[in-house]
Amino acid sequence: MYIHNMTHPDWVLKFKKKGTLVMKRDDRYYLYRVSSKWNPEMKRAQMKTGEYLGRITPDGIIEPKTKRVMKRYEHISVKEYGSSFLLQHISGDLVASLKNHFPEWKEIFIFACMRLINVSPMKNVDFYYRTSFLSETVKDVHVSPDVLGDMLRNIGTDRKSVTDFMKSFMRDERYLAVDLTHVLSMSEGVISATLGHNSMEEYLPQVQLLFLFSLEHDAPVYFRILPGSINSVMSLKITMEETGSKNIVLVADTGFYSLKNVQALDAMKIFFIIPLRRNSRLIDYSMKGEKHFMFQDHPIFYSKYESNGRTLYTFRNDFLKAEEKDYLKRHSNSSGFIKINKRMGTISVMTNLKVSGEIVYDMLKSRVDIEQSYDTFKNTIHGDRTYMRDDYQMQGWTFVNFLSLIMHYRIYNLLRKHDLLKKYSPEDVIEHLQRVNMLKIGEEWKISEIPKKSGEIIKALEIPIMQNNGS
Repeated sequence: MYIHNMTHPDWVLKFKKKGTLVMKRDDRYYLYRVSSKWNPEMKRAQMKTGEYLGRITPDGIIEPKTKRVMKRYEHISVKEYGSSFLLQHISGDLVASLKNHFPEWKEIFIFACMRLINVSPMKNVDFYYRTSFLSETVKDVHVSPDVLGDMLRNIGTDRKSVTDFMKSFMRDERYLAVDLTHVLSMSEGVISATLGHNSMEEYLPQVQLLFLFSLEHDAPVYFRILPGSINSVMSLKITMEETGSKNIVLVADTGFYSLKNVQALDAMKIFFIIPLRRNSRLIDYSMKGEKHFMFQDHPIFYSKYESNGRTLYTFRNDFLKAEEKDYLKRHSNSSGFIKINKRMGTISVMTNLKVSGEIVYDMLKSRVDIEQSYDTFKNTIHGDRTYMRDDYQMQGWTFVNFLSLIMHYRIYNLLRKHDLLKKYSPEDVIEHLQRVNMLKIGEEWKISEIPKKSGEIIKALEIPIMQNNGS
């Protein structure tokens, strides 16, 4: 226990100034700032212990670790600039909407940036922030682990602000709804996590994520966390109500089809595209009335037919068929090969959309992009292993990672716009831009020499980094 009502040695008392208090614990002495406040009920002033100033030793005061670290940060003369600049450059509208909906907008934005650039856990965010030039452009951000933990919980309790933020980017357009993955949670406090298998055949407590994906802007725009046991059909109606969007198309996974699911979707007036297993009896492989369109320089052949009032398409990609044939010839016996030959290179779907086969196929292939977004969420951002203490923190954690995912997609679309996706990935861009630093010379910040590869990317993507040389 602390003792402060006794006589202390002279080497301790010389540090006791007005407005401070010395406390002893065991054989150590600690200095605190104190103040007094009048208590009208007790009719006297009450002492209030404030900031911890450090431990007193015969050689002087040892300041708190946080103060010593902060002093070290003050002398940093080299800060990461390239990736930080890019994320700030592409996120003006995100920051503006965060300001409108969250008092902690600075902390949310910085956390999301550090998650994407450094895959940073909460305990390291403050370090990465201080060594990033974002600490010069977005000042006075409090991102210690305790502050971030409380912030995540506050976000999680305020679903309306999260929803309003997401809706601020939603327009009157068509969205694909996909739930592809499970976010594993090892925390006993997350009650929405229920035991279940995922695609990795892991039987662990998990929650499910439902994403809406904008076809027009090629980016995720909305998420909901669902208990691991909830079926996506049950959640889509609530999603439609929460977003106000009626133009949602569920692009399901193979194995989702059942008459019960289809009838439920029809009853809720939800559009769907549901892949069928290749051995489904609903599929007509005769390809009668076959037509075709071009997709990524390859012809896609398709046939259209009706079944129980719903439209079925069978698509055939001969480029994919050749690859499958080659594989099966090397791994299958001849009788099995002949039996499934007609199914090779095909994918069949059931839909209630009244659109062309080309549009259906394009939506189906867009699901691949969304799968990549989930892979990013799970692998690049490491968002699938979380030790959040409760459901609210889990919601906040997912929101921060969702923002990281949006920024990741903006870099992806920037690469696509400049026809560079075959050459670079968003991760490549971040890695190379991290090599561009700001140097503090005297009291002025100057951009460092730019490595050749980083310069090539900056030029190719038309990033105006040289126009912002210092602050």
